[in-house]
Amino acid sequence: MNNQQIVLANILFYDTARHFLPRVNKNWFTDPFAKKLVEVMTEMYLDNEPIDILTLAKHFERTEIVQIVKLQQEASGVADIKPHLQQLEYAYLRDELVKKITTIDINKDLKTLVADIQEALNNTNCSTHQDPESIIKVTNKVVDQIIANAEKGGKLIGKETGWKFLDKYLGGYNEGDLIVMAGRPGMGKTAIALTLTKEFAQLGGKALFISLEMSSEQLAKRYMSLIGDIANWKMRNGVLTPLEIEKIIHVANNQNIEFFIDDDREGKLEQIKAKARLHKSRKGLDLLVVDYLQLMTGSKQSREQEVAEISRGLKLLAKELKCTIMVLAQLSRKPEDRADKRPMLSDLRESGAIEQDADIVMFPFRPAYYLDVKPLIEDAELLIAKNRNGECATIPTTYEGMYTMYKERVEQKISSPFEF
Repeated sequence: MNNQQIVLANILFYDTARHFLPRVNKNWFTDPFAKKLVEVMTEMYLDNEPIDILTLAKHFERTEIVQIVKLQQEASGVADIKPHLQQLEYAYLRDELVKKITTIDINKDLKTLVADIQEALNNTNCSTHQDPESIIKVTNKVVDQIIANAEKGGKLIGKETGWKFLDKYLGGYNEGDLIVMAGRPGMGKTAIALTLTKEFAQLGGKALFISLEMSSEQLAKRYMSLIGDIANWKMRNGVLTPLEIEKIIHVANNQNIEFFIDDDREGKLEQIKAKARLHKSRKGLDLLVVDYLQLMTGSKQSREQEVAEISRGLKLLAKELKCTIMVLAQLSRKPEDRADKRPMLSDLRESGAIEQDADIVMFPFRPAYYLDVKPLIEDAELLIAKNRNGECATIPTTYEGMYTMYKERVEQKISSPFEF
C-alpha cells in the first residue's frame, strides 16, 4: 500500500485516526476518488456525524462503496498516521514548488523574479508536524528563562531600546513582537521611528529601516539634523553657514552608529519579507522598521482583507526571523472630531486585524500640533495603548520640530530600567 492508501484505510478503520481529518488537505491525494473521500469524511467529522459504511453510502455510488470496504479491510493496524501525512504533504509541496518554479517567467526584471521565487518558497511551509506541548514541559522551559534572567541581575530579557521608559513598560525589544506605531499626519511617526532606530543602533542593535514614502536622501537629511543638531529646513533649503557646513562634514566623517535604510517603493508584502530575510542572513537583524503599513500591498481583493493579510504576515515574519518589527500606520480622522484629540485603538484605519495582530500599539501625540502658534520645543507624549506583555502607559517626551526629533523626558536619575 502507498501512503495515500494507508492514510485513508486507517482513517476509515480507527476512530483515533479520524482526529487528523481537519489537518488533511484533499489536494495531497492524486486520485479523484481519494480526494472526494477525504472531503466527505472531513465534512462528516466536523458535523459530528459517525463515519461508517452506512453513513458513507449516502454520498457514494455502489462501486465506490466497494472500494471503501476494501480500503477499510486493508488498515495497517497502526492508528498513528502522522508520519504518512507528513510524507504526503512533503510530496505535494515538492510537486507544487517544482510546478511554480518551472512556470516562472524568467524574462521579468530581477526584483520581480526574486519575489516570485521567494513566494514559491514561502508556500512550502509544512503544517502537519507540530503537536501541542505539555504544560509541564513549557513551564519548565519558562522557569529556566526566568532564573537565567534573575541571574543577570534584573537585566532586560529583550534588547535595550535606548529609552528607559520603553524598557520598563515593554521589557525592551523582544523577539517575535510586532509593534504598531500609529498616528495622524504631522504627529511625527517617521521622526520617532528614526529616533528610536538611531538609539537602538547606538547600543549595538542591528536595524533595517524600510521607507516606502521617503527617499534615502530625505531620511539621511533628517538623520543628519538629528545627530548634528542642525535645523532640518536649513539643510533642505541650502542656507547653511560655513560653521554649520564644517560641523556636518565632521559629523558625517566621524559616525560610529550604523543601521541600514531601504527606500525601494516596492510595497508588496512578499517583497518586504524577502528583503528582511536576505538582510537577516547577510547583516543580522534585531529590529525591522517599515514606514508605513498603508503603502503596503498584499494579494487579497478587498482592502480590509489585504490589511489583515499584511498585519498577520508581518507578525509571522517577526516570529520567523526572531526579531522585532515596528510598522508605522496611519490613523483615521476620528481624533480630529473629538475634544480630546488623543488617539484610541478604534482609530486604527482599515482593519481591526492590526490591533489584533500587534503585540504593542503606540501613538506619538503632540498636543501643540493643534495650536495656532507652536513652540520650538513641545511637550509631547508616546501613548502605549496596547501592551500584550505589560501595562499601558503614557511616556512623557519632547518634540523638537526644528530637528524632527523626539526625546524621552526622564525627570529623575534611573540606575536600572526597572527602578522608577
